[in-house]
Amino acid sequence: MVDILTKQTTNQEFLDFAVEQVHNADIVTTHAGEPSAQVCDLLLNKNGKLYIATSSQNPFFKDLIAQPKVIVDGYKGGRNDGLLRFFNSWYNQKC
Repeated sequence: MVDILTKQTTNQEFLDFAVEQVHNADIVTTHAGEPSAQVCDLLLNKNGKLYIATSSQNPFFKDLIAQPKVIVDGYKGGRNDGLLRFFNSWYNQKC
């Protein structure tokens, strides 16, 4: 388990970090061509996939189905100490 993300962090380490240390994150997609975000609980990762829970009646669910490429934005420890910026940067480089 890693405590901080680096350029050497593997995808599995990133997913473990997201679920075990970040927990809640903004998941950003688009709705009618505009950015749309929702705070989600990062429940688990399995087989290289990050799992969240939402209702199929939630417009956000429909946005995810229509546009499965998303941005995951979160930070650890209840404070933004630069990790948020790095989390985004690292994830976007890996996609």
